[in-house]
This record gives sequence, C-alpha cells and structure tokens, in this order.
Amino acid sequence: MIFITGGVRSGKSAFAEKYARQLGDKKTLYYVATGVSFDDEMKKRIIRHQQDRETQNINWNTVEMQVEVPLAIGQLSNDAVVLFECVTTWLSNVLYTYEKENENSEYIDKCIESLQKQLLTWRKQGATIIVVSNEVLDELPSQYDEVNLYRKLLGELHQWIVQNSDEAYEVQFQLVQRWK
Repeated sequence: MIFITGGVRSGKSAFAEKYARQLGDKKTLYYVATGVSFDDEMKKRIIRHQQDRETQNINWNTVEMQVEVPLAIGQLSNDAVVLFECVTTWLSNVLYTYEKENENSEYIDKCIESLQKQLLTWRKQGATIIVVSNEVLDELPSQYDEVNLYRKLLGELHQWIVQNSDEAYEVQFQLVQRWK
C-alpha cells in the first residue's frame, strides 16, 4: 500500500495518478472516486479530475464510492492497481451520513473498520493500493466538536494507513517528499 497526502491543490492527485500509471503498465487500473457533487465547487472539481484522467489515454476503471466499499471491484489480483481518491472526502461522507441518518455512534467505527478491512483484503489479493488524502491536521483545534471529531478520526486513519503502507509521500507545491 502507498499513502499520498498533501494540501489542497498541492499536486498530490496528479502525482498519484502518474505513479499508478507507472505501476500499472499492462495492469488493470481502478480509480475509486469518493467525491459527491453536492455543490458547484465539488461538481467542477469532479469534472476536472475526470477530464484529467480522460486526457491520459489510459483505461481507468472508475468506481464511485460515497460510504460503502464498492462491490464493483470484487476479487483483485497482482495485475491490479487501485487508486483510492480520497480519504478526507470519504470520511466527510461518512460523517454527513451519520448526522443525516441519526445513526448511532458505532456507525462511524463500522465504516472505518470496513474500509480498513477492504484495503487489507485488496492488498492480500496482490493488488497495489494507492491511498490519497488531504493534510488538514496542521490547523489549531476548532471551536466545533464536529470538526475536532473529524480531525481526530482522520489523524487516526492516516496513522493506520501509514503503518500498513510500504511507502508514504507528502506533496506540497508539486514537490514530493518520501517519508517511508
């Protein structure tokens, strides 16, 4: 597993896609997209990411995932590269669903455990997994409990992913720093 993080518009997605293409020569490429077009900014961002992939002349198998792990991918082998874009958006989706549906507090833990289990399953099947996330943990604590919960969960998830990754990168200003 490979973890790639960085600030918003830092170049991390472009780096992740390029890395996936390099790893995916003659392999099946999956793009797990977690974005939900709930406002104009997000719609534009999704369209930009789709257009970026279309110009690469690569056959990405795009699977949309809001909260639930996609069944469309199924059994993978060592000829697959899965690009999961991105953890921060996925976790936002989980928290939004949790609030909207008035789920019990175990819901969030179950979603996180399900994602972790799926990432490890794909890895055990021999697929190369690239996980992208945003670095949002540098800010001061918020006055809002929801924001602090999000930061806590994201920090714990980042630590778990890095612990289970073979490589970890941080991208800032299109400059790539390998940490692991």
